[in-house]
Amino acid sequence: MASHVGKLLSIYLIVCSTWVNAEPVTYFYSHLPPYEFTDAEGFPKGMGIDKVRKALQAAGFQPEFVFFSVSRGLNALHTDIDFTAVVSPSETQKQQFRISKYPIYHVGVGVVRLSSTPMLTSLRQLNHVPYVTLSDTKFSYLQQRPEMAQLAANRYEVATQQDAFRLILNGKYPYFLSYALTDIELTSRFLHFDTLEQQPVHLVLSKQHPDAERLMQRVDTVLIPPSTTPE
Repeated sequence: MASHVGKLLSIYLIVCSTWVNAEPVTYFYSHLPPYEFTDAEGFPKGMGIDKVRKALQAAGFQPEFVFFSVSRGLNALHTDIDFTAVVSPSETQKQQFRISKYPIYHVGVGVVRLSSTPMLTSLRQLNHVPYVTLSDTKFSYLQQRPEMAQLAANRYEVATQQDAFRLILNGKYPYFLSYALTDIELTSRFLHFDTLEQQPVHLVLSKQHPDAERLMQRVDTVLIPPSTTPE
């Protein structure tokens, strides 16, 4: 019994030591439930926040989560914020950011529709129909595909998910291009989300960050290649 207690105490001391010696870093997040958002008590929450926290802590960091709009956060990333996450980094973003070698998780991409609206089989079909999306989610990696050159022409931007839901429920637009949403976010039994693709989410640092290479190397040592990532 004493031996068992001693082992538990040793593990506890190791964990405490790791936490105390962890290097503080900042991470900017925005309002994109269920992945990143601020809860009613003012704390960062979401499936993405959990993945980011786990990855950064495994790399020996103690993350502080700072809420910004996407535009303000990206500007801060070049000045006084360390990390953020980017979905399927575009060629332009690859020039701006030091990007983690492997993704920290994958996110579904698809459309919200009324249950009575025909289901899409491919995102390419948005080339030919009007759709709504959030102003903060540009989906630049989709627009770079030659077969989706007309994607931006049919796009109507709104500020919030609730704005998009109202347009769908009122029949103003047939589809809302979005990252995967659960029934909790959809808020109406008449709305349905179809996942059409999976995209990788990477941690990034600005290449202007004076310590970008060292910080990202530490992250890269703990991330698991996608083919070996457990479900």
